Amino acid sequence: MKVNYLSVGQINNYIGELLERDDVTSSCCVRGEISGYKYYRQSGHMYFNLQDENGSLNCVMFKSSNRSLRFKPQDGMEILAYGRISVFAKQGRYQLSAWALEPFGQGELLRHLEQLKNRLAQQGYFDPDKKKSIPKLVNSVGIVTSREGAALRDMLRILQQRHPKVQIIIAHSAVQGVDAPSEIAEAIRRLNRQDKAEVILVGRGGGPLEDLMAFNSEEVVQAIYESKIPIISAVGHEVDFTLADLAADERAATPTQAAQLAVPDSMRLEEDILSCRRRMTRVMERMITEHRQWLDHLTGRAVWRDPLGIINVYQEKMRNTERNLSRAMAETIRSGWFSLMIQMNKLDNLSPLKTMQRGYALVEKGRSLIVSGEQIEIKDRLNIVLSDADVQVEVIGKEEVKRW
Repeated sequence: MKVNYLSVGQINNYIGELLERDDVTSSCCVRGEISGYKYYRQSGHMYFNLQDENGSLNCVMFKSSNRSLRFKPQDGMEILAYGRISVFAKQGRYQLSAWALEPFGQGELLRHLEQLKNRLAQQGYFDPDKKKSIPKLVNSVGIVTSREGAALRDMLRILQQRHPKVQIIIAHSAVQGVDAPSEIAEAIRRLNRQDKAEVILVGRGGGPLEDLMAFNSEEVVQAIYESKIPIISAVGHEVDFTLADLAADERAATPTQAAQLAVPDSMRLEEDILSCRRRMTRVMERMITEHRQWLDHLTGRAVWRDPLGIINVYQEKMRNTERNLSRAMAETIRSGWFSLMIQMNKLDNLSPLKTMQRGYALVEKGRSLIVSGEQIEIKDRLNIVLSDADVQVEVIGKEEVKRW
């Protein structure tokens, strides 16, 4: 018995054709939260899921469609996806082939930016202590922006007006769309590798928040933070504010102001130099005049009119001082000699020899001086010291006597 059958591929293709002809699935708008987002740089395609509390839908957005994106999709972002339902026959899986995406309401986009801002702030990307100072005198400026944008023309005009000799290095990048964050970040890194620019301007003209989303991406914020060259952000108009502004070393309200901050006004600088030169000239002339007056004052003093007369006066003073010094020294010597003689007489009167001349003697036993009878024994040999002789005697008797 012959059985009619369909292959798996035929079934999947048939279902795909049904979906493509259906009024609902052939062109629809789906609201959901992004999860599992992946972007393949080599092919340029994006794959993600849209989910809500009731289910999940596989989605794909091919390179030809995502070029026009004004923001970078991220997990957790609620969006509206425009596209059609198609079937991937090899796997029997249906998916939404999106041709356009947009955030679901301004509030959702702002909520996402606030969460990203808080996370990057915790990682230190906006730390004021890590910001680099902008050089006062800059002769080389790097610019990261689109070659086709009006912002570039404005910056070039201001830079050339203020500093005609400034070297300008343009690093072209997209400033909106899904590729913009990676291109901006790479342009910043490229200028750092070249190491020719002294300051970098990063920005674009104004627009709605969705157009500025590249400058709210983590990739651009990280490249600005890691740059060794100081960066001035120049995104949009004065009311526009992006995460790139928070990460930059200096924030300009407009691209025009960024160019003004980057380089000095050469005309004003020349005027300042001329003014300083005039002030220095006046100060030097005043100092020369003052020193000339002081010199005239010195040359009018007597030392310059009659130097020999002054020398003679000081020589006479020196001779008088010398005579006075000699008299004082002689008087001091005489006075000292008289005092010495008096002291010598006093010392002589206290001498033991003077006492011995009056009939007294010293008695020694060996090397010891006898001061008491207890030191003497019978038959001891003693030495009697007189004022004019020494006498040796032997003790033949001893009698104790109390003199007082």
